[in-house]
Formats: sequence, structure tokens, C-alpha cells
Amino acid sequence: MSFSDKWVTAAVHKNIRRNILSNPIQVIESVKALSEDAVAQLFDGKCVVSVRQIHAAAVATHLAFKAKSNISKKFDIEFLLRLAADTQIGRALEKIGIKAETKEVGYCVIAEDKNTVLRISKDIVRLIGGEPMEEDELKKEDRLSEAMKFYGITEKEVDAVQAPSKADAVLLLILERVATLDLKR
Repeated sequence: MSFSDKWVTAAVHKNIRRNILSNPIQVIESVKALSEDAVAQLFDGKCVVSVRQIHAAAVATHLAFKAKSNISKKFDIEFLLRLAADTQIGRALEKIGIKAETKEVGYCVIAEDKNTVLRISKDIVRLIGGEPMEEDELKKEDRLSEAMKFYGITEKEVDAVQAPSKADAVLLLILERVATLDLKR
């Protein structure tokens, strides 16, 4: 996907290499080393119900820096704040940061050049292994329930959204929380 002068790619992988997360800090440092000319971030993918959600967090992060409304001075940390829809760095890292017990790893790569984004994305996939989760898989009922808990979304809110499905309603509510994070400050 592209927006403004940026390119972004994102995915959530399941069946990742288990040993890769034995030292999460080292994995994050490895990803940073791959992405000198881009921003790349790994995160726990349990709250993701659509890749569009990751793209929206990337756009929201870009716009926050452009408007100088960013919370963190680091783009990759600001991205985690936006994706977690949380204003506290420590809390966002606790909620969405990768840990040894993480089962699904999400990633996002943002750069000014499409080839750079694709190259770094391939390098990350080689590093973490596993397979990308399809949109249908991300929208399963158990994931929707987990995402609702994660973002504090109630059934009443879901019922109030005019959307073709519960998955679409939950996604819209998540996108709203990502987009309106600055109102929580």
C-alpha cells in the first residue's frame, strides 16, 4: 500500500519459529539492522483482525509526526502506540510488544521506496518464519472477541455500527480508536 510519499507492507504470521522469540530484544535489534533506510516494527499479532488495521496505524503514525502530535520521538514506538490505541508507551509495549510466549507475530515496514519495503519485508519473513494469516482467518469469532477485549469494545458498540458483518463492525471500531488516539491525551 502507498500513502503520501510512503510505501507500507504488513502481515501477521502464525507458526513462527519458536526459538526466534527466546530473546525478543535481539529479534527487534535484528529487524532494526535490516531496516536502516526504513522503519520496521514487530508486534504481537493477537489483536489484529485485518491487515487494514496495521495500515491504518502506519498512516496515523505518519500523520501524527507530520502534525507534530506524536507521543513518542521514535516512529517505530509511535506506531505501536497507535496500533495499541494507547497513550502510554509502557502499557502499549506490555499489551502489544513481542514476548517469548507470543504465538503470532505481526510486522509493518514503512519506507519511501517500494523496493525497499518489499526487500525488508522478505528479510523479516525469513527471520520470523511461519505463514501469513489470511484476512478470513484474522476475522474468526475468537479473534474478534479477543480484539474487542484488547480495545475495550462492547457488544453494544458493535451492534450500533451499521456494517455488513460483526468483523467489519469490530474493524471499524478499532480504526476509530486508532484514528482518535490524540483525543485521549
